[in-house]
Amino acid sequence: MKAFSLILLLSALITTQSSAKTTEKQSKLFLVGGGLKTCSSMASKNCISNTLAKNSPLSTAKTTSLYKINEKIIKLLKNSWPNHFNKRNFLQIVSLLEKIDKKTSEQIKTKAELKSLLRKYDRKRVISKLNDAEYFLLFDLLERPVLAPNSQQRLKEHVDLSQSTHVFSTELYQRFVALAREISNKETPNIVVITASARDPFEAADFYQAVFQQAGGNTQWLPLDATLNSAFQQQGDRKSICKSLPSIRLKVQGSINRELVYPDLSEQQYQACLSPETIIENIANADGIFINGGDQSLTAKAFLNDDGTDSKTLALIKQKLANNTLIIGGTSAGTAVMSGGKYNNDAIVMITNGQSNTAIVRGAKKDVLPQEGCQKTGSCDDAVLNDDLTYNSAGGLGLFHWGIMDTHFSERGRQGRLATLVLETNTRFAFGVDEATALIVSEVTSENPNFEVVGESGVFVVDNSFSMQNKTLSTHYITRGDKARLDNQQFRLQIADWKNMPIEKGTMPSDIEDIFSGSRYQLSAKVLCRTLNKSFSATTQWRKTKHSVQVAKANDYKDGFGAISFGGVDKGYCSYQNYQLSISASEP
Repeated sequence: MKAFSLILLLSALITTQSSAKTTEKQSKLFLVGGGLKTCSSMASKNCISNTLAKNSPLSTAKTTSLYKINEKIIKLLKNSWPNHFNKRNFLQIVSLLEKIDKKTSEQIKTKAELKSLLRKYDRKRVISKLNDAEYFLLFDLLERPVLAPNSQQRLKEHVDLSQSTHVFSTELYQRFVALAREISNKETPNIVVITASARDPFEAADFYQAVFQQAGGNTQWLPLDATLNSAFQQQGDRKSICKSLPSIRLKVQGSINRELVYPDLSEQQYQACLSPETIIENIANADGIFINGGDQSLTAKAFLNDDGTDSKTLALIKQKLANNTLIIGGTSAGTAVMSGGKYNNDAIVMITNGQSNTAIVRGAKKDVLPQEGCQKTGSCDDAVLNDDLTYNSAGGLGLFHWGIMDTHFSERGRQGRLATLVLETNTRFAFGVDEATALIVSEVTSENPNFEVVGESGVFVVDNSFSMQNKTLSTHYITRGDKARLDNQQFRLQIADWKNMPIEKGTMPSDIEDIFSGSRYQLSAKVLCRTLNKSFSATTQWRKTKHSVQVAKANDYKDGFGAISFGGVDKGYCSYQNYQLSISASEP
């Protein structure tokens, strides 16, 4: 099969390259579903064996975050704990740290060592009672800078893209830069990376700058995030406003003490605050912009004004897209935030949270967010549970205006939550991107975009074409080599010619339980695609409430399966159009 697959892949590449020569330069969206795995000094598990030992830059780089507990840091904690945080948790944390300070020597600890130390002395299990905001604040305050030996120079995370074990992640970085190269006609295009999705906006700056540099770009990290955009909108003395960036960061992003851990990056943000025009200049010169993963609500705050209007930065990005001079992409939250605007006069919302089984029973919650980690403290509001499906009705950045974007899709069984959101918001289309996979969109300012998929898996499409009749949704799945298009509000899929392997014999399991658990839905659909079976039935359950799930091939369905070898990895792909999905309450 391997030799046969290589011939098919070569044929597909030749076809792609020959057609590319006749294609005019176009702006593109490059939307990754998250789950990228890259060799770096902070993630050696993603490296080919012995890479770190053989590669000098990696072996002398930052390999872990460092932490310390002493009297001075405990005092800092006492002065920094927000008033709206749990007072009892605060007192117990202080007591725990004081006990550790007395019992142990004042030594720098890795994160693993710190967690082990906390578990050893935490008899009251106070750490497990902290919600996410309290937990992250505690670790922020204990964190120390990672410096080179006998130096005050900050050590950076180093990347070795060529030694990554995950070939599809490497493919996506390189493909992004290649598309920027096509748009700009530059051998080394200007790539801007933005880490605005993260609670700690500085943590991944070194990584993204290095990875896109190694992928072939002239790469620059831009310190634009919710904190900086908030400072831009404040009136008054510019210098005074910019000196308050640490307090703004705590309020807006929930992170503290970053100027100690990343002094050079926080200084870069301070200078950008003093001279906002530098952000605009860097965006104007960018051929590609890439946004990291994390929290799409934070990302939106970096690009939208407090009144919901586009910032000058976002307005310029939209102008560059319209002029066919930019590729913009992101991963995980950096993809989800792209949703927004209007399609067929209907507003496109931005998904913000939720799990499928909870969503099917409790529905979607509008313009609210659960308190992260509240289930550990028993402080969750019953109206919005930690796993509830929530969405922002105003949408995100509006760069992807044809439907709702979702990520980490098949791996986390998110078909149910996206189907629920589409039905409750009466949205026509929604797109769920799998991990280590990218949806490439061209014709980005039109109503009829073109789609292509690269990477490890595929993109699940929810098509709400006849939901008003019986709440049944049509679903499609695009994978490598396919061409797809929205044409007058119809989804058109051209499955790659090499997906023509023979149908296999096999019987679908009956009544598959917990269909939205992990990748169970994706695997079941793949069996349906590969066999003569016409449907499968399943169930999903939240607490004591059970629902039936039915997936059936429509009369006009089409599908195809094929395999390739990429980077030494054999991979099978199954694509389909018009598999009908219906979810209904089970009989008691």
